Amino acid sequence: MKKYLKNAIKISSILLLIFIVIGAGVLFGTPYGHKLRVIAAESILTSQHRDLAKFTFLSQQELNDISNSINNPKWKNSQSDGLQKFTKQQLEAKKHTPLHVKIETVQKKYEDHYFEGKLMTISNPFNVKLVTQQGTQGNDVGEKIYVMAKRNHALVAVNASGFSDETGHGGGKVGLGIVIENGQIIHTPENDNTPAIITGLTKYGQMITGDYSAQQLLNKNVVSAAGFMPQLIVNGEKMLTNDGGWGYGPRSIMAQKTDGSIMFLIVDGRQPHSIGASLKDCQDLLYDRGAENAMAMDGGSSATMYALGDILNIPSTLSHKSRYLPNCWVVTTNKNQKVDVTIDGHPAEASKITEVIGTSAVASHETKSS
Repeated sequence: MKKYLKNAIKISSILLLIFIVIGAGVLFGTPYGHKLRVIAAESILTSQHRDLAKFTFLSQQELNDISNSINNPKWKNSQSDGLQKFTKQQLEAKKHTPLHVKIETVQKKYEDHYFEGKLMTISNPFNVKLVTQQGTQGNDVGEKIYVMAKRNHALVAVNASGFSDETGHGGGKVGLGIVIENGQIIHTPENDNTPAIITGLTKYGQMITGDYSAQQLLNKNVVSAAGFMPQLIVNGEKMLTNDGGWGYGPRSIMAQKTDGSIMFLIVDGRQPHSIGASLKDCQDLLYDRGAENAMAMDGGSSATMYALGDILNIPSTLSHKSRYLPNCWVVTTNKNQKVDVTIDGHPAEASKITEVIGTSAVASHETKSS
């Protein structure tokens, strides 16, 4: 018996050594292995554990180049001048057109990765706005997304701004960059005239992205804005040609189609059911769905989608619960507005919609394809 066990251990050790040698040969001796190490470095350098990137054993120059591409992405300002505007009467009529919210599960599989996520399409852009945390869950943290959503009687909500997270535990108290809520400047990098990469919604329901100061955004009638990067699609043009430089991971993307409808794509990552998506994966998916403009919001453990009282995705936090956030995009309703929500082809019960939003809107079973 001892001899058998000894032989088994010896064979196992030899096989393990062979696998290690072959694996090392692939990782360090082939283009495919180098690509895997680059993707790993990108994922690490966009997380809160950047010091671990050295263990990909890329040269310091390569790591510096990856960091530079992450911190200084290609960008340009989306078209914001000469866009359609409405009279006060037209604006009110637009705000009260029926609201259709469609949420669907999306899955993609590639040679070296796969992901699962949720794609939400909101027919009426006037129902989308940014709300900020109010400190109800502690002085040093933001709020969970469901707290902000419920306070605003929101049908759905997704995370928005990035934030400083020195502890790695997601304090989420203050959003980075520019934050505008209800036409008021909540935060700036330095002052009202300091530009930053942002995405915003104007009072006319138009999404703009680019490098703007808070004052420039107010001059363009922006009423909601949050900062992150990079841009994925601008004026119908794809901005990324490679994987996007951020590796594979959880994603949160905001986009607008030519018909004005808003899309949010939330992708799970760092989990067995979903390794995660590259930014180019997200770009191509949204482009195929008709996105005219698209921009990344904070991804990673922040990527969260809430709808009708529940978190629909699986956040990549250790607990798989949503983290504290500085703000989020919400979809609220207007008085007497007809509303319906469909999740993976199943219309939400009118009673559930009414429970969430109150009686100011009219819950409807009408559906609209998008």
